[in-house]
Amino acid sequence: MKHWKLKDLSAAESRNTLPGDLSPAIARVLLARGIDSSEKLQLFLNPPHRLPHCPMRLEGMESALQLLNQTINSPSTEGTSKLVGIVGDFDVDGITGTAILTEVLTDFGLDALPYLPDRVAEGHGLSEEAVRYFSGLGARLIITVDCGVSSRSEVALANSLGLKVIVTDHHVPPADPPKAFSIINPGVPGNQYPFPELCGAGLALKLAQGLYQLRGLPTPRPLLELAALGTIADMVPLVDENRFLVTEGLAELSRTRRPGLIAMYKLAGLEDKPITADTVAFQIAPRLNAAGRMGHAGDSLKLLITSDENDAEALAHKLEAQNRERRDLTLEAFEAASRKLSNLESIPPFILIDEPAVTPGVAGLVAGKLARQYQRPAVALASAGEDILIGSGRSIPAFNLVQAFDQCSNLFLRHGGHSQAAGFTIHRENVRGLQTALSKFALERLAEKDLEPVLEIDAEIELSDLTPKLLSELETLEPFGVANPRPVFLSRGLHVDEIYRIGNAGQHLKLMVNDGGKRFPALAFDRASEWESGIKMIDLAYTISADVWRGRTRYSLVVEDYCATD
Repeated sequence: MKHWKLKDLSAAESRNTLPGDLSPAIARVLLARGIDSSEKLQLFLNPPHRLPHCPMRLEGMESALQLLNQTINSPSTEGTSKLVGIVGDFDVDGITGTAILTEVLTDFGLDALPYLPDRVAEGHGLSEEAVRYFSGLGARLIITVDCGVSSRSEVALANSLGLKVIVTDHHVPPADPPKAFSIINPGVPGNQYPFPELCGAGLALKLAQGLYQLRGLPTPRPLLELAALGTIADMVPLVDENRFLVTEGLAELSRTRRPGLIAMYKLAGLEDKPITADTVAFQIAPRLNAAGRMGHAGDSLKLLITSDENDAEALAHKLEAQNRERRDLTLEAFEAASRKLSNLESIPPFILIDEPAVTPGVAGLVAGKLARQYQRPAVALASAGEDILIGSGRSIPAFNLVQAFDQCSNLFLRHGGHSQAAGFTIHRENVRGLQTALSKFALERLAEKDLEPVLEIDAEIELSDLTPKLLSELETLEPFGVANPRPVFLSRGLHVDEIYRIGNAGQHLKLMVNDGGKRFPALAFDRASEWESGIKMIDLAYTISADVWRGRTRYSLVVEDYCATD
């Protein structure tokens, strides 16, 4: 059980000028997010500034657009090339951003050729293999998506071979970035772009938006659905421009005409259902990610951009099978890692797991489960052949992985990422030294309270407070995600009327709970093994989920944590 922390809003309530007709629970949710006035609420829901922001405000955009425009307008004669290489990453963000630029540059008459690296053979980012591949085909331009800002040697190789490189990447830029023709990254020092939290697909969309704007054309709306997929999957803050992109993109996803997505919806049971941020995060994104984890990300890219219904159906079935395999392997590897940790006298402040059951495709997922389970930064290592290991890390809010890895850079072949999700490639002989260095770094920066699992609760309510008005107000706050999490409510003294085990292996619980008045179903995912028989009353911390069935909306409580009280 986590430590439940009901947010102290006494200071915020003293300056509260939110509309008086809001449900008290929703007002508390808003106050917990720093929204304490009608003006701030309108700013959150309907920003007065024009969205999306003008792409020309991004440093490097003007030179990139000039080069692209020149390439589009150049005649197809000997000595010139219409071939443009697009090098993405193998996660959903990189795949969708690559799809955006592939469709856009093809639309403008260029021979846009996408390239997604192999997770094991090449790893993240622009690789030497990709540069030489495009050079051999006669390309003169490479555009990166969701990678490249740390690829100094690869960009230098491209320059030496006569290729120009436009980098679009949202990762933290190094102090000495590559000598690319243009770098589009809001994190580059001196950048004046008003919103620095775009993901890779978001930056690809800005480049597309700039190109259409330059040529006096509107940006095609179907590109928004690709940007929304990448934005949600990459867990960037869903505020400001990201909130706009996701809201607009979800509307497009609900009426998509992409055969691949339609085929995926059918297999996932999403037909005729609204597509929400949760739908993307927990059902669509894992399937798109499965290809890069269990095979090659190119299959997900093909699924997104194909216009052939037969190909779309075959690819959707392939991804469905790979996603099932991914789930099984993740569970097996996590259980093996947990057994190894259980044999230790104490859990170290930084978890570094070297377990044969961990494969490169599921290492990040295992690290994420370990970080959540033990409330510590965690890295899962996977073999990449001979004495080379790939490390995928996930963290807790109080610990910055990039800073930690930067302190150990002399031990890595390469490394990079975000504060909460990062990775590296390393020789096995350096692992012991890495464990020592990361543990020391964690000890210096993590206090005991940082290692205690905490559940932040927005408001304590009765089930009778869950009125149609509150549920409607809750929907206006969507999409939920990073920086705008789904609100967590607490209800005490609930009676447990019925208990069902659900899921393929009976690993989930469905409870029917009531407070003497209202009665709701409560879903507890992966909690069946810990439920003790005989529990009749509980305090319940939960979020609220809506499901549409045959045109009717049904609400369920999704269990975050519980405490037996009888």
